[in-house]
Amino acid sequence: MQILIMPKAILQIDGNNFYASCEQMIDPSIKGKALVILSNNDGCIIARSSEARKIGIPMGQPYFKLKNKLTQLNINVRSSNYELYGDISNRLMQLLRKNCEGLEIYSIDEAFGTIKRPKGKSLYKWGKDLRALVYQNIGIPISIGIGETKVLSKISNHLAKQMQNNSGIFDIGIVENKDRYLNKVKVDKVWGIGKRMSIWLRNRGITNALELRNMPSNQIKEKYGVVGLRIQNELKGNLCIPIKDRTSDRKEICVSRSFSYPIDSLEELNQVIIKYVLIASAKLRKYNQLSSAITVFTNTNTHSKNFYKGEATGKIDIPTSDSRIILKKSLELTKKIFKPYRKLKKAGVILQKLQSNQYKQKLLFNEQVIQKEFYQERLNYIIDEINKKNGRDTINWGSSIIEKEWNPLRKKLSSIKTTDIDNIPIIYAN
Repeated sequence: MQILIMPKAILQIDGNNFYASCEQMIDPSIKGKALVILSNNDGCIIARSSEARKIGIPMGQPYFKLKNKLTQLNINVRSSNYELYGDISNRLMQLLRKNCEGLEIYSIDEAFGTIKRPKGKSLYKWGKDLRALVYQNIGIPISIGIGETKVLSKISNHLAKQMQNNSGIFDIGIVENKDRYLNKVKVDKVWGIGKRMSIWLRNRGITNALELRNMPSNQIKEKYGVVGLRIQNELKGNLCIPIKDRTSDRKEICVSRSFSYPIDSLEELNQVIIKYVLIASAKLRKYNQLSSAITVFTNTNTHSKNFYKGEATGKIDIPTSDSRIILKKSLELTKKIFKPYRKLKKAGVILQKLQSNQYKQKLLFNEQVIQKEFYQERLNYIIDEINKKNGRDTINWGSSIIEKEWNPLRKKLSSIKTTDIDNIPIIYAN
């Protein structure tokens, strides 16, 4: 008896205009209306709804330059609500994981997945059902690209957004004439092709995905080696970049922000660094990792006459995720980089030399220290769990409980959050 094994399809799924969709989901009054999202300190436009795109609002433009125009066009403006976006992303990825055989989370709004093709080969109904499920449970639209490889699934997703009659789904794996569609995709839209590489290709007459697939392999290998060959082979339908079910361990964790106003005292800089260390160390524990080095940095406005940038790195003797130990080392480094009378505009911490907590070094001959370390781990875990359930800073270290007026400016921040029970809207039923 012959057993027929159906080939697996590669999926690329992402949230459409993710930041804007999250804001429209949580606030129905702006649904279907033009909306832009601003960066830290309400500086630049970093996201737009489809309605704002159609009007022609550009990405990356400083808000103050377009403020009057946005008001005249009655375009809604929101400050970045990262707590909301992170929570909606977690919900989306959990739902996708339940409906895909394998899942690789690629970014806050994007994932690759795998699924077996049915006997009829078409996955259109499956994709349509998944889109409806996501919209029903989370309230945001998604696009689904399907192909034999990651590169082809990314191209399919790109085409799904352009072809309105496909309802946000496109499967290049079942079309008879792939060349017709590859010819439509510009070379700089191919996943893995950066700015320099696209210029190099265009200079050689390669303008779209079809021409890239068909160009002599020795040319791309000579310039870009295995990386270039992988992209070309993936365009040919040969899987060269596999799905990673488990996210790769992080090499470092960085937390940095610009301030709403310049700070010039060591006390304020200490409070900033304490805040960032607590966020970074919580991430470290979330990823089940330990750190054995920390870098602290700060700088003034890059355009100021007396520009200053300070940076210091220190080693931690025994790799740890203990907030208390990392805090102590970070404050020693902060004292080294602080310069009086400097108007500091930004600061950050980087946890480095990360390793898995499965191989944590223990002290052999000091039971009291081992017991104390155990209690400290439990304390950190309890703090993390409480903050996870009730929102960041619900409970924290005493040194971080201060007025946070230096926090990034977010004047247009939505008051609604899914991570804080006090900010969830109340619905009254008659």
